[in-house]
Amino acid sequence: MNEVSFSRTVKSITLGSWKLDPKRQVLTDGDIEKELEPLLFRILSYLILNSDSIITRQNLVDDVWCQKYVDDNAINRAMSELRKTLKSDNQKGMIVKTHYRKGYSLAIEPVVEYHQTESTDSAKLNPAVSAEVNARTITTEPPHRRKKTPWILSAVFSTLAVSVSVALLKNNSDSDNMPINAVEQQVQETVLSWVNGRYTRPNVSPNKNFVAFSIIQKNSQNYSLVVKTLQTGHEKRLAEDGTNYFPIGWSADSNKVFYRAINGEQCEVWLINASFDGSNQYLFDCSLQGFTGAGVSDGRLIYSKSGYRDRDELAALASRDISTGQEYQITSPNLNSYGDRFLTYIPDLEVIIFERHHYQGSELYMTDLDGGNQVKLYDTDNRIWSLSYEKKHNTLIWFDNVENILFTFSLEKKKVTSAAKLPNTVKYASNQPLSHSELLAVTYPFLQGIYSLNPQSGELHPVVDSKFDDIQAADFDDSVIFLRQEGSLRSIYRKSPDGQYEALALPASDYESIHYNPQRRELLVRYKNKLETYNAQTLSLLGSISVDGTIVSAEYLGEQSIGYSVVDARTLRGNAFIHSLDTDKSIALPIERPLWFGQLDKQFYASLSSHDEVSLYDINTGEKADRIELSKAKYKHSIAAGNGVLYHSDGETVFKINFGAQQTRQELYKVDSSSFVIDRISFSHQTNSLYLDMIKVVENQLVKADIIAPL
Repeated sequence: MNEVSFSRTVKSITLGSWKLDPKRQVLTDGDIEKELEPLLFRILSYLILNSDSIITRQNLVDDVWCQKYVDDNAINRAMSELRKTLKSDNQKGMIVKTHYRKGYSLAIEPVVEYHQTESTDSAKLNPAVSAEVNARTITTEPPHRRKKTPWILSAVFSTLAVSVSVALLKNNSDSDNMPINAVEQQVQETVLSWVNGRYTRPNVSPNKNFVAFSIIQKNSQNYSLVVKTLQTGHEKRLAEDGTNYFPIGWSADSNKVFYRAINGEQCEVWLINASFDGSNQYLFDCSLQGFTGAGVSDGRLIYSKSGYRDRDELAALASRDISTGQEYQITSPNLNSYGDRFLTYIPDLEVIIFERHHYQGSELYMTDLDGGNQVKLYDTDNRIWSLSYEKKHNTLIWFDNVENILFTFSLEKKKVTSAAKLPNTVKYASNQPLSHSELLAVTYPFLQGIYSLNPQSGELHPVVDSKFDDIQAADFDDSVIFLRQEGSLRSIYRKSPDGQYEALALPASDYESIHYNPQRRELLVRYKNKLETYNAQTLSLLGSISVDGTIVSAEYLGEQSIGYSVVDARTLRGNAFIHSLDTDKSIALPIERPLWFGQLDKQFYASLSSHDEVSLYDINTGEKADRIELSKAKYKHSIAAGNGVLYHSDGETVFKINFGAQQTRQELYKVDSSSFVIDRISFSHQTNSLYLDMIKVVENQLVKADIIAPL
């Protein structure tokens, strides 16, 4: 039996006198044991995973039954049966509470116990936010790096995952936990198209005879859709001024291509023959966010649909009848995640392979066409952007473009059977394997630089503009410090007033951000699961704050404290902490689902929640004073505070936020979205300006990489 949405590290969940074993789907109160029916297990799991919310009937219809409509009587019967199941001589109190005309929630707080190999502690799903904790031992679930999912510039879609290097690749099979060594290989590249421009989204047909991709040619303003025959090199092109075309996926028989046509804010899904003969078929309107899918039979499309539960970056898999337009959801991702991304459909097995991406990493799943019998295949720190199925050996093949490793995964053995390590000089973005020794990819088409934006004048100036990927600038007395990507790690650099670059004497590591406190002459370095402070002159370590969750933001709050946010897999939500540098202790704050929080002024903290909401909290009372719901992100939301002003970026535009005003957001600057995207903003108190991490798209090539053993 599968664990539904629970992490594989979860051993049990306690509800009053009951203890739930999610792997066996069994309840026990010490005296009796009950095996839950699949539907009751799904309902109870859903209530546990969303224990801080009231679950509506529509939530149950969408996420548990995964249908367009369920009769009220069916829900009533299921909830009644669940209540009966949860009653025993040892547990007489109510566990499931009904909220009149609202829905259901748990009346008892769940407590999670983890396998000792991962954690020896039990933790409540909803810890008291006012509790004081020791900052060096804040216990949540061990994280992986949080990855960023590009959404607006389609050329940015599948490339910017960054992670820690690993020496050994861990196999997740319960039966065999021996590590797999990555074997060093060489690469011989063949350029497949000589047209100058920017290539993105290569999508190989199921029979591997064709590849669909998008290209924006030099001096052009829009992406064209191209279908190329791999054996002959013959190309068919679809292009129109003012419209961008991007492939979604192929029909199961490799005869048709699903694609998106984007004109301004309008997004439409179309279908066309691979030969481009005959007329195009309009299917339905879509969102601008990332979109992957494929035809699974005549007239049916399975695809990743963003905006699940009104979250911009949260996606679920949906099944759509393209003739009737009827659609139903087939997966229900955890709300504290980025959701599910379609990877491939295997007609011979009639199964869908998809990636579930969350703050702690990614999971590879397999499911049937209705979303039932979901099986987790593999856990990974890095993204799985695409994969291919090799029928001869019944294997899945994907390329990790952070570690530069091509994996082969046996569906029969449920384990990685080989791993080919490509040279570090090779840098691919969008890719799709053709076999265990062939990879079709586009060379890396992005540069990351740092710019300064004057909020008053709207003028933009480069701060760090080099051939390297540079991010996360911070003031450093009369200069600027920043992070520079070097392989899979980052180094801390300083740009002096005369424009010279020098690396600080700290080793390259998995740094996430860096900050400077001029009063204390102190550096704050954020990693994925710890914070460190250093003497800025001697670079000696002053202190460390370790957590078992994923730290998604951190910065100084004045001279004496640090504010940071932790995404916690146990609580399934984020928590905000303020850490006193004098007492070396952290206190949890009553801030809802924070992805970022900072101090706006002496009266308010400001936060960005995972529900795409910006809120103000009274520093003295902890009460929410005001909130603004953000419009949909073009790439992702980023917030910065400075001099009593709050700023927001949606990836394309920088706004000033005005609480209480009729116009809540005032536009300050907008980038050319065909060439740039804003990744992150921060405030410079030294210059009273904003630092913008900008991703610039440059020309690249479409190549076929043959992976060969070194001489």
